[in-house]
Amino acid sequence: MQTPLRQNAEGYRYSIEPFLIADFLTLSPESQVLDIGTGCGIIPLLLASKSQDSQFIAAEIQPTLALLARTNIEEKGFTDRIQILEGDILETALQLRKASFDVIVSNPPYRQINTGRMNLNSEKAIARHELKLDLAKLSRIAASLLKKGGRFIIAYPPKRLADAMVQLPENDLYPSRLRFIHGTNKAPAKIFLLESLKSRQSDCSIEPPLYVYQENGLYTSHMESIYASYSHISRADRI
Repeated sequence: MQTPLRQNAEGYRYSIEPFLIADFLTLSPESQVLDIGTGCGIIPLLLASKSQDSQFIAAEIQPTLALLARTNIEEKGFTDRIQILEGDILETALQLRKASFDVIVSNPPYRQINTGRMNLNSEKAIARHELKLDLAKLSRIAASLLKKGGRFIIAYPPKRLADAMVQLPENDLYPSRLRFIHGTNKAPAKIFLLESLKSRQSDCSIEPPLYVYQENGLYTSHMESIYASYSHISRADRI
């Protein structure tokens, strides 16, 4: 019997983005991967389950979430392939070798300070607002840690697309693939997934959009297949 993935009942809880990122990203054999802002460890767990020989470092600033990630990684049996790096990535990045990662992924805080209602729960506030890490700092860190030609993947709301298209190239990260995620085929996009390459300019391909729901409210076949692919990892439980 699979152990449920643990999350805090009142704190920050992952949504759809980790599954979209895992579907968007294909790992080459023996990839070295860094997840910045891992939360409960969901993204490296999803990726490790489909890439049998890649190694992962999962960075998390919040002690409560880092503890959850360690628990989930241990219970899922991935302690030999996923390492937790606890602390502010602006400081812990100094422990990592520059230009050593093939892939860096992040589902980062996307709300700028002084925009939107700040959640009273500090765990949620730090995960959603750029209180500890903004896009400019995230881009600089990713650029310093990626190998030449390495890939940086983020999930962001469309209103931040212009920011991303400016900040990433300023840090030698060049957008190469873009996908928009829509609730339905009649709804505006809610999320975009963006892959950028370190020190390698190319045309940015716009991939077909992904629709989450059918008009009847059920998941589309694409979304169903994504969730089904990770059902052994993603069944969640509150603690």
